[in-house]
Amino acid sequence: MEWNPARLSRLQLSGTLAIVFALALTLASYFLMMSWRDFQSGRQNIEQEATARARDGLQAYADHAALLLSALRERTNDTMRHQLREQVDQAWSLADAIWRREHARQSPRQVQQLIVEALRPLRYFDGRGYFFIDTLNGRCVLLPTAPEREGQSLLDNRDDRGRRIMRGLLDSVDNAAGRGFSAYRWYLPGAGRMDDKITYARRFPRYNWLIGSGEYISNVEAALQQQGLDTLARMRAGQAGGELMIVDGGGIIRLYPTRPALVGKPYLKLPAAERARVEQLVQLGKHGGFVEYSQQDDAGLASDSYLAYSRQLPGWDWTLVTSVKVQTIRDDSLRAAQRLKGRLAERILATLGMTLVAMLFAGLLCWYFVRWVGALVRRYQQDLAQSHLSLKEQARELKLSHFMIDNATELVALRNSRGEVVYCNQALRQAPQLADALFRHPGGGYPLTFETMEGAGESERCLEVTINQLNYQGDAYLCATARDISGRRQAERQLRLAAQVFESSNEAILISDPDNRILTANRAFGHITGYGEAEVRGLKASMLFSDRHEPAFFQQMWQTLQQRGQWSGEIWNRRKSGEHFPCWVNISVLLDAQGEISHFVALFTDISERKEQEARVQHMAEYDALTDLPNRVLVNDRLHQAIRQAELQHNQLAVLFVDLDHFKNINDTLGHCAGDELLKEVARRLAGAVRGLDTVGRTGGDEFVLILPSINQPGEAAQIAERILRTIQQPFQIGEHSLVVGCSIGISLMPDDGSDIQTLLMNADLAMYHAKAHGRNTFRFYTREMNTQVAERLLMENRLRRAMEQEQLYLVYQPQYDMAGQRLLGCEALLRWRDPDEGLIMPGRFIPVAEDTGLIVPLGRWVLDQACRQASLWLHAGLAPMRVAVNVSAHQLMRHDFIDDVREALQRHALPGHCLELEVTESTLMADADLASRQLAVIKAMGVRLAIDDFGTGYSSLAYLKRFAPDVVKIDRSFISDLPGDEENAAIVSAIVNLARALSMETLAEGVENENQQRFLQTLGCEAMQGYLLGSPLAEEMMTRRLEQQQPRPMQPA
Repeated sequence: MEWNPARLSRLQLSGTLAIVFALALTLASYFLMMSWRDFQSGRQNIEQEATARARDGLQAYADHAALLLSALRERTNDTMRHQLREQVDQAWSLADAIWRREHARQSPRQVQQLIVEALRPLRYFDGRGYFFIDTLNGRCVLLPTAPEREGQSLLDNRDDRGRRIMRGLLDSVDNAAGRGFSAYRWYLPGAGRMDDKITYARRFPRYNWLIGSGEYISNVEAALQQQGLDTLARMRAGQAGGELMIVDGGGIIRLYPTRPALVGKPYLKLPAAERARVEQLVQLGKHGGFVEYSQQDDAGLASDSYLAYSRQLPGWDWTLVTSVKVQTIRDDSLRAAQRLKGRLAERILATLGMTLVAMLFAGLLCWYFVRWVGALVRRYQQDLAQSHLSLKEQARELKLSHFMIDNATELVALRNSRGEVVYCNQALRQAPQLADALFRHPGGGYPLTFETMEGAGESERCLEVTINQLNYQGDAYLCATARDISGRRQAERQLRLAAQVFESSNEAILISDPDNRILTANRAFGHITGYGEAEVRGLKASMLFSDRHEPAFFQQMWQTLQQRGQWSGEIWNRRKSGEHFPCWVNISVLLDAQGEISHFVALFTDISERKEQEARVQHMAEYDALTDLPNRVLVNDRLHQAIRQAELQHNQLAVLFVDLDHFKNINDTLGHCAGDELLKEVARRLAGAVRGLDTVGRTGGDEFVLILPSINQPGEAAQIAERILRTIQQPFQIGEHSLVVGCSIGISLMPDDGSDIQTLLMNADLAMYHAKAHGRNTFRFYTREMNTQVAERLLMENRLRRAMEQEQLYLVYQPQYDMAGQRLLGCEALLRWRDPDEGLIMPGRFIPVAEDTGLIVPLGRWVLDQACRQASLWLHAGLAPMRVAVNVSAHQLMRHDFIDDVREALQRHALPGHCLELEVTESTLMADADLASRQLAVIKAMGVRLAIDDFGTGYSSLAYLKRFAPDVVKIDRSFISDLPGDEENAAIVSAIVNLARALSMETLAEGVENENQQRFLQTLGCEAMQGYLLGSPLAEEMMTRRLEQQQPRPMQPA
């Protein structure tokens, strides 16, 4: 038999079909047999499964009902508490609303009655619930069920278990919230027994009440039981034909949906057969279980069998019975058997159908497969012929490739998986030491390219190696190709270095073409100008020029570039924002091979910060840090310029020296911070009071210098000085203090008073001191006589300092008498200076110098100490105690340590405070009234007396007199000297005496020199006097003898 492809194909198809059909029939037979066995087994289990399902359904329903009733019972307490809290809160809100509305219009008792009557009729819980009110001491206010007990104490009420009911209610509201629950037992309405009750109460703080309400637990449980029964009645009892019955612990049928006529009746009254059946179910329910029983229908004609499940429900002692007819279970079994038989028939038909379909599909698949294999064989034969031709072509290409690789300049090598180099081209064979280096790669995926350095010294070269992987005949090969890139890498490094220098330079670099059009710019150019490189490329570089330079400047710059090929200098350029800025520029010219200009390269840096720093340093050197006015250096410079200008223009020049009056007092009392703020405000006002061409400077401390150039006459300087005085006199608001200060101004003129800086400043200073000496807060022009006065003043200051050191100062004491002249009341300590050369110098000459120079403080401290010492000596010598008056200046009183000076002087000499009297003038008090008031209040607390000296010559303010409350008002001698003839002075003295008497203050007249004055003052009611009529100032010894001769009136502490 001859075998050909067609015969082989048919034989292959027949064999494959036979195998597939045999397998299909075998599987079909197996599935049919298994279906029949499943059917037989299912028929035997259907009835058992139906009965089990019925039992599970009955038990599941019973368990669900038990859970439902248990949940309702557990909600009893929470439900009742929630309802009570809600009702009492509403009643409390009603009471609070009544109180808010009526408490302002009616008495508390009426409001309480309104609240009680509003709550009395309120009911809830189907009329069972009511509200009661008790006081927090147990008295009943409202009890709707027993109104006769209202007003009585309920503290002794107890339940049948001995609990105090009212005590529990009071405890429930005795907490931060003022509310709570209380449990006790109380009589059921209409019954003679007590039952558990829960009450919620809330404290009503308006009247110290508690408002509450309660409910019996049994009432709430009954409602919830009925709710549970209604819910169960609506539920299905399992399968169709089932029954549901609930019997309570008393044998009462509580639920029987299929026989509602029996609900509410005891099962013991049922017919005997039915009673026995129910009793059997109740007994079974104690432990839970199933039972079958028979029951006739309602007509009594037929008897049905039932499967029942009985169990006891916890909590309420109920028994639940669920049942289903046995016939219903059997009907379910029959229906299940029919369904099982139908499924068997479906499975047989499906198996046969699937077998036929599978056999048909397998036949078609086998037919297609045989045809596909035949096509593959034919295609294989064609490919075999084509491969033979391809091998010939590949052999030719391989020979050509081998020739090209061998003659290439690159290094080529091939290595197998064992690390053996199996091929090297001609170039690599000439340097065999590089073969291994080509494969020392860092690793990674293929193809892979890397660089490696080979050789050393001058023969070192950089190779770029590319490795590819080839899998051939089960072996992995690596093909490495390398070329020398040393020259290229060197060029790249130089380019990168140049680019890095270009971009990282802090200087802006700009490159332009011969027409000055921008080609490129670095990053610093953008930072400085605000322009990005793309924005300026192609634009003229002159776009950066500002308008601060003349065209000649740029012409000179281009001329220099063309001649020298380089230019450097400072230029003001313009940023993108329009802002002008200074920069230092270096421009170089680049030439091409023909010597023509190819590029311009400009490098520039922003020198704005340097310029600003120079300006700040210059400003700090020439301006005052506090006031920002020109300092002494700049003032001198401007004065020098003004002098030169005045000399050239033949104009006059004025220099004003301004010094604040009593500025040191402000520093001493309010501190240097307040003083600094005042200086800044003064500087602002001075700057606003002068012309634009004038200069205002601060030379130190509270001294200011004004330069007024180009004035035609001295009157112009006087006008500006008057304007400054008016401006400075306006109150300054420094923090919480309103300060009024003055200033003294000295004026010198050029050329009359000098023609150089030092002379003009010195003469203006002398004129300023002359203004201070003539009352302050004024101005004076310099005169030649001032030099003599200043010299005398300096001489007086030096002599006074020397006098204090050499103890040339001493005290005298002028007696003070009552107006009758019979009793010595005290004395005033007066300072005297006996100079060895000049003799006696009166205080009027040296006290102003002491105040201006600050010597008044140590001088006043010495006077205070000496006066206390002498008063202590007189007191301890057995002489009757009297007061010694000491004058106090404003400089002393405004110092914070003045209180310590007084206290230490009294303690040092053991002198009682009432033996010392401090005399202050009205102007001294008004220097700083608040501080003076605080200082004097502390001093008066020591027992020291206070006297207002020279009253009537200053402010004479009744308000301040009342505020400082002095013990003595001293009438100034200027009002006494012309008495009694001068009617105006007489009226003033009379007013002062009456004012002092009205304020319970003593009055003392100064300068009483004749009896007419004494009698007149006595007539007016003045109480004391001092003057040459009864005694001139006496030395210590003379005053001691006067004390020994007189018996002064004993004094009482102030």
